[in-house]
Amino acid sequence: MTTPFPLLRLPRLALLPVFQQMASIDVIAFSLISKKARNLSKIFRKLSASSVNVTVESDHLYICVEFEMWRQMGLKYYFYTESAPQLVNAMFQKITFTQENSGLSASKWLERILDVTNCESIKHLDLKESPLVDVCDTFGKLKNIRKLYIFKNCPNSFAKKALEIVSPVTREIILFKIPFETREEFQTFLKSNLNYLNIHTSTFPTFKFTLEDLMVTNALKLNLNDGKLNVKEINQFFKNWMENKCDPRLEHLELSTSEDVDENNLLGGLKTVSFSRDREKTFRYSKPLDSPSHSFSGGYDIWRADRKKATITFGDVWGMTFISFYAWP
Repeated sequence: MTTPFPLLRLPRLALLPVFQQMASIDVIAFSLISKKARNLSKIFRKLSASSVNVTVESDHLYICVEFEMWRQMGLKYYFYTESAPQLVNAMFQKITFTQENSGLSASKWLERILDVTNCESIKHLDLKESPLVDVCDTFGKLKNIRKLYIFKNCPNSFAKKALEIVSPVTREIILFKIPFETREEFQTFLKSNLNYLNIHTSTFPTFKFTLEDLMVTNALKLNLNDGKLNVKEINQFFKNWMENKCDPRLEHLELSTSEDVDENNLLGGLKTVSFSRDREKTFRYSKPLDSPSHSFSGGYDIWRADRKKATITFGDVWGMTFISFYAWP
């Protein structure tokens, strides 16, 4: 009969070399045993994650912790809603958890890993499906999420709840579906002081982002390369901006169209001043988004009634015309 080793009863001086010899994956697994184990892990082995990715599936949560950016050394952990299948691989046993074998709910399990790895931000939060476990309590405690992905199989109810909770702390929201049943509900979301909204809806041919949607959106940066606005609507937006009819928060707008674009139909009716393609400008965002700044060459300047300036650029790539709009501070 094997007698369990009383690790938690060792004096602190004896614990220090033990923790220093433990692999990171074992330190995290040990911290899940109890609150005391978590505290000891944080005291004797200070882990510092460079990034953490979290994926929500229907039957499990997946978290990948990376400690060294230049080596991309990732530790993967899974939390299953039911008892995991019999696992022969000893390493896989260390990274697979349930409430039964960890004594923690999915939400508490996720919080414990983020705590012991001293994670200050989530790199990617991927919502692929609705979980059978409640993780929204943990979402409410996250302080910084670089990118939130809403995938097409994520149910509307779960996607909307997650957006409501984490939108204020997310740098970029990437939508592969529109989880709102009505245009009014969608526009309420568009007005909610977003940072960077990136819409990819090519897989939903019935969805049409309208000029009215664009007029009410107050995101700092908006990517509508799949938004299906036509050149006439884009030109009307520029005119509305010059007449101070758009939300003032917008700093950078990205659009694309398969229509033929030239100065006459895109800039018609606008008073513009062009500048040379040899001249480079750097636009800096007011908040940290996907990047602190963006550089470009050439373009056309327009002015609003209050003398605020914006720059419009456009160019063809693979049969599509990509248009950018920058509103200078």
